[in-house]
Amino acid sequence: MSSVSIRPMVASDLAAVAEIYRQRSCVENSLHTPFMSEDEWRARLQQMGHDLQCLVAVRQQKVLGHACLITFGSEPRRRHAASLGVVVHSEHRRQGVASGLLRELIDTCDNWLGISRIELEVFASNEGAVALYRNLGFCEEGRMKGFAFRNGQVEDAILMARYEGVE
Repeated sequence: MSSVSIRPMVASDLAAVAEIYRQRSCVENSLHTPFMSEDEWRARLQQMGHDLQCLVAVRQQKVLGHACLITFGSEPRRRHAASLGVVVHSEHRRQGVASGLLRELIDTCDNWLGISRIELEVFASNEGAVALYRNLGFCEEGRMKGFAFRNGQVEDAILMARYEGVE
C-alpha cells in the first residue's frame, strides 16, 4: 500500500466518498441505495455525531477508500462494542487499501476506545470480503437468512465479530 495515507475524513472528502458509494459494486455490497447525494451523506454523518468515526485512504489527493466505525456510546450496555464498514473504489481494490483502513480502525478500538468487540455484516456471496475479515481476526457468528434485497433478490448475510485478545 505504498504512497497511500490514511487520515480522518473531512467535509471536503464528501464528494469523493459519495462517488465511491455510487459505484454499482459498492451499492451491491453495502446497504446504501444508489445515488446518495453529498447532502444525504452530510446529514447522515451529522446525525451519528460522536458515535461515528470515518477514515479515508488517499493517494496523491485522490480518495481511494472509506471506512467507518460506529460506536454505541449512547447505549450503556453496548459501550464495549462497535460496528464497522469499509468500501474501496473499484479501480483500487486488492491493493491493501481496505486492510489498511480496517487495521487503523481495529487499532483505534484496541488502544484508544476500549472496544473489545467489533462486529459487522457481510453478504454471504462476497467471498473476498469474508476472507479479508477472517485474515484480520474476525470469526463467523451466524447467518442472517434473507438479510437484504440485492440485485433483484433477497440475499443472506454472515455475521462476523472480532474480540480483543481472541484469534
